Amino acid sequence: MQADQPRSDDDLPEPESDESAARLRPLGGHLGAAMASLQQTVTKRHARAETQTREPEEKPFELPLMDEEEIAEIADPRERERARQRKIAFYKQYPNAYEHYMERSEQLKAERNKVVMLQPWADDKRAAPNIIYRSALFPALNSQKRKFIKAQKVYSVGGLEVTFTGEQFDQTDLDVYLEILNLAKTVPLGQPVKFSAYSLLKALGRCTGKSDHIWLHSVLIRLRGGTVEMVTGKARFFGGLIEGGIRDEITHHYEVIINPNYAKFFGFGLWSAIDLDQRRQLAQKSIAKALHAYYSSHTDPAPHRYETLAAIVGLENKNPRDAKAKLIRAHEVLKQIGFLLDYEAGPDKIAIRATMTPSQQRHVIKKTTKQPRSKAGYGNPNYQDPERG
Repeated sequence: MQADQPRSDDDLPEPESDESAARLRPLGGHLGAAMASLQQTVTKRHARAETQTREPEEKPFELPLMDEEEIAEIADPRERERARQRKIAFYKQYPNAYEHYMERSEQLKAERNKVVMLQPWADDKRAAPNIIYRSALFPALNSQKRKFIKAQKVYSVGGLEVTFTGEQFDQTDLDVYLEILNLAKTVPLGQPVKFSAYSLLKALGRCTGKSDHIWLHSVLIRLRGGTVEMVTGKARFFGGLIEGGIRDEITHHYEVIINPNYAKFFGFGLWSAIDLDQRRQLAQKSIAKALHAYYSSHTDPAPHRYETLAAIVGLENKNPRDAKAKLIRAHEVLKQIGFLLDYEAGPDKIAIRATMTPSQQRHVIKKTTKQPRSKAGYGNPNYQDPERG
């Protein structure tokens, strides 16, 4: 057998270049390339067909605003989801109903988003939401020292709920706030309410010296600094009673802004007006002032327990007999200024007969001649709040 001859490098096959390898890979030369191109085309068409036949992802079902708000009040997450699915099933079964309530939903959104003016009241009145008058948000502190409190529930009645964080308000702060609201009724909420420190101090019946200017500014800072959360059956507001403002240091003119969302408490009819002259006569009698505001938000109030009234006006006296005596004296003051026709102080409760405005008289007549109002009737500014002891 002949031995293998040694091979030189010249005898070895040359390595393929990348270009050559690319030409050689497809089988059959040009035919192989055509087959590969055809395969790519088929693959692309198949992928496109799959995409077209695949069902699009279903968008979340949008419920009408009224249903969303109703579901949001359900505390249990699982029950919320069950309620949502029941609503969706109903609207899928009755598309005409869905269309109707979606139209109502859009109308409601437009109503809530429109520019809001406070409802006008007479110049000899001062108005605020009932939730201001029917809670201890502005307590009768008298000589009590103000406290800084955090997320504290404030006593309130009639299905209202108030939580407060900040430096405590008092009845003198309410005097300032009522004057600002009175000025705000002439401009859209969210626009600056303009006034001079001098004019506001005069409207409050105070002096206009330097110390009074300092006092007024401190009240505005306190009203801005306090954070209030107010909840009724129709709305939840949280924020400051005023948004903030600016003062011209030369002219001492102010521009103060009130949160437009706050108008919902007026727009829903949840407000009352009080007699300005009577309030001014009460001067520094803060317990009588708080009672005057509270009773003014009612028509023909029912008898109230002393402990209930003490909580409403913010009395922190732990001696029930002393608190009772102070409340009776305050009722006597209200009788002297003509707000009360009379009152009867019993051992546990006190009953009053208040003078009525013409609108309150009409309301009482209507109440006695018509069917009982619905549970939602507390939204009426003359609604008689049931006494809660």
